[in-house]
Amino acid sequence: MVLRRHRVILFVTMALCLLAALLYILLSTPDYRATASVEVEDVPAGAAGAGTPPRPSNDDVETAMQTQLEVLRSRALAEEVARSLALVGTPTFFDGMGVSRPKQGSGGQSQRQVEQERVIALLRDRLEVELPGKSRVIRISFVSADPALSARIANGYADSLIRSDLKRGFQSGVQARRFLLGELDGARRDLERAERELAVYAARNGVPVEDGADRDGAAANASGPAKPSEAAIDSRLAQLNALRAQALAERIAAQKRWESARAASADTLPEVLGNGAMQQLMAERAQARAALVEERQFRKDAHPEMREARARLAALDDQAQQMASRIRASLRQEYDIARRGEKQIADEIADVEQDAQAARGRSVQMGMYERSVETYRMLHDSLLQRYRDMASQAGFQAGRIQPLDRAVAPARPFSPKVGETMLLAAIGGLALGLLLVGARHVFDDAVTSAETLAERVDLPLLGAVPVTGDNPQPSEVFAPIARSLLLASTSGLPRSILVTSAQEGEGKSLTLNALARALAALDKTVLVIDGDMRRPVQHALFRVAPGRGISEVLTGQASAAEAVVATGVPGVSLLPCGAVPPNPTELLATPALDALLASVRDDYDTILIDAPSILGHGDTPLLCARAQANLMVVEWGRNHHGGLRTAVDRLRRAGGVIIGAILTKQQGRAFDYDYHRGG
Repeated sequence: MVLRRHRVILFVTMALCLLAALLYILLSTPDYRATASVEVEDVPAGAAGAGTPPRPSNDDVETAMQTQLEVLRSRALAEEVARSLALVGTPTFFDGMGVSRPKQGSGGQSQRQVEQERVIALLRDRLEVELPGKSRVIRISFVSADPALSARIANGYADSLIRSDLKRGFQSGVQARRFLLGELDGARRDLERAERELAVYAARNGVPVEDGADRDGAAANASGPAKPSEAAIDSRLAQLNALRAQALAERIAAQKRWESARAASADTLPEVLGNGAMQQLMAERAQARAALVEERQFRKDAHPEMREARARLAALDDQAQQMASRIRASLRQEYDIARRGEKQIADEIADVEQDAQAARGRSVQMGMYERSVETYRMLHDSLLQRYRDMASQAGFQAGRIQPLDRAVAPARPFSPKVGETMLLAAIGGLALGLLLVGARHVFDDAVTSAETLAERVDLPLLGAVPVTGDNPQPSEVFAPIARSLLLASTSGLPRSILVTSAQEGEGKSLTLNALARALAALDKTVLVIDGDMRRPVQHALFRVAPGRGISEVLTGQASAAEAVVATGVPGVSLLPCGAVPPNPTELLATPALDALLASVRDDYDTILIDAPSILGHGDTPLLCARAQANLMVVEWGRNHHGGLRTAVDRLRRAGGVIIGAILTKQQGRAFDYDYHRGG
């Protein structure tokens, strides 16, 4: 509904946009775009010492491709293209670009410098680089008014990019060789220092060095005793451990024998009992004791032979005691010897273990020196081989960027694109038109049609009338509205109709006057009551002299029959305002108004009451409830839905029944549409 009402805006907006697009196409200079393409490889073919490189990740590939795109957009490459194609100093380039050539210098720059800056700016502005998808192909396009110039510059960019890549590759190779040479010298010095430290350490500690490790004769000049090898120390330590086990067993056995001999009687010692001399001595002592016992049977103790026998027995006892003591002393001596032997072996084992620990330390330190020498030797050999490879293949390296397609002069212009431009213009015009319609619908909310009236205040439109000034309206214009009033209720024409408006000056009094004339033309008797006692105008519209009116009737100064006057229009009578009261609201609030309406209701087919505007006055709510129907007069394009809705709501809350609205002062072609609609 909104689009249909504002369809003219849509059509005009689209037409203007299409016209602007057509003018743009006709006035635009055709541009031609030529495209060349190059391929970017991972590693240059035949790169020195490249070997088999690891496969780069997706992020690395994307970064490399974006880097090449930025190189293409750089000022340095634009300068290279301008220099290689000799674009500065000739008018050919500017003619092909469709721009004027600088004639003189400015800002302290010469004319050639200004021209060069202009050429570089145009090259960078008209250059288009594209990376289709995730490929390694770069498309280089250039747009100009000359197709041959576009192809020439596109190929120039591709060639300059390839040359720049080769130049960077050569320079990077030279720098790499210089770097490797410096690293190689450092690796050689580190290797010599590590070999020297190994030789000095081996010479000082008596450790044998493998062939090739001693390079500077340091071992020959160093002095010091030879240190036992780790293998000899381990063998000696194994022997000493076996001897310590044997000595421990002997010391324990000797300790047990000595402890037994020290605690027991000498006669009971196994060593004593097992001794041959001791056994012989004990046998002789037994014989001497037996002989003494036998002599004691025959002789007394004082007998010389008895004394001799006792002396011999005592001598044998002393000999046995001395021999037992010597045996016990020999057991103690054996224990002491075993203990000292065990201690001596333990001390020697400790010395050997200390030597073994020192040997292990020397072995570890020696291994560290040897690994350091081996590491520096491997690094030196690797750098030397890398340097030889780069030196042998210097100058034979291919670049990372290889040509793929050469640009050719395009046969048709690239822009302007007629179809796309006209389509975009149509879509843009439609979008702009919709935006304007929406903005007008949102911000311009004045009542201008039956649709807006029904949408914003929910009132039916009975008809619309044009602008006719302040004179009475022609009745034939209101004839369709009068016929609509005949169908306003189930009983036909309402017996009383109140005509009002939201604001002053909307033409309600003129509308009521013309409506009364139109109803009279339909053979209806009409009483017009001028209820607008603040600004009464009906007597002037009917050209009736002012006299007594509704003010006098409501105050009891006259009757209704005395106040009603003829208007000169057949079927139309007028109850004018009369004297203007100081407070119309108090006067209309009296029961006399109901009595007035009751007294004249049966004398006329309908009563038209001219009421004041609703907003700003309290008279109309008092009148609307006493009328059977209420009719709103709305000025076309003036009343906005906020104020109009407030007026309608106020009228309805007062008890008024609104049967519809009449649009007044309608302008333009909308009048014809709504007029016939009302009819």
